[in-house]
Amino acid sequence: MKPFQPYPYAYIRGSITPIDEAKVSIMTNALQYGIAVYGGVKGFPTDKGLQIFKLDEHVDRLKRSCEFLKFRYDFDEQAIKQIFVQLVRCNKPTGVTYFRPFIYRSDTKISPDIAGEYDFALYMLDMPAYFDNTKGTSVCISSWVRNHQKMIPPHTKASGGYINSALAIDEAHQRGYDSAVMLDIDGNISEGAVMNLFIVKDSKLITPSDDSDILLGITRATVLDLAKELGLSAEQRKVSKEELFTADEVFFTGTAANVSWCRQVEDKTFGDRPGIITQRIMDVFEALPQTHPEYYTEIRH
Repeated sequence: MKPFQPYPYAYIRGSITPIDEAKVSIMTNALQYGIAVYGGVKGFPTDKGLQIFKLDEHVDRLKRSCEFLKFRYDFDEQAIKQIFVQLVRCNKPTGVTYFRPFIYRSDTKISPDIAGEYDFALYMLDMPAYFDNTKGTSVCISSWVRNHQKMIPPHTKASGGYINSALAIDEAHQRGYDSAVMLDIDGNISEGAVMNLFIVKDSKLITPSDDSDILLGITRATVLDLAKELGLSAEQRKVSKEELFTADEVFFTGTAANVSWCRQVEDKTFGDRPGIITQRIMDVFEALPQTHPEYYTEIRH
């Protein structure tokens, strides 16, 4: 995976600043303990500016993550959205853009407490594609178990919890795979290391249910809505490891990944191109700016 280039300006400590000056102290509490939450938001270029996908839902999830983890939250959602607008106008992106908003414990007290001072920050990356959809994604089954809701709540995008994903991805890379699939504590399928998972069996979509220690993905929810529009049957339930290996098709969803087809799980291959259902989902998802403009916030340069 090639490195994604940052745009020249970021937002931190209440103002827009050159990205090279957007720095924190080595003593910053969140840097020590991972006490932070983050989001991933995608923007798509138009001839007038940029369309941001489901910005309201992303900002709302950031807030809900903070509230669930009992972080101090005194940020205004409308003000956060305006920061997106201001930063787009400063950076003037011309390609597909990834936004990384995060709220982090910003004081320098050396204590892994939740109580403390918090700051909102935002930066942007040029991100045409996270995975190469011309060849599909290969994954292994990770030996690392997905965070359980009584450990680090998986429904939140808690920064510190992503050491779990990092370990799974590192293991996958060591074994020669692109990424990993993680199991829940009961041995059922949870999700990809940083993305939700769908299987297709007999033309039916199946995805692990909310109680499978998954992130409640915004792209996942969109795909479920699109399945209804396409007249496809979709189930949210517990998914066994055996069902993954006997599926007709497998694909992943996420803000960075969009809809990415899976070529291989361990030694099981699913062909050298997306399956019929997966391709339909990929096509309608790509067409969303035209078919569902209500999903987008348009920002003119």
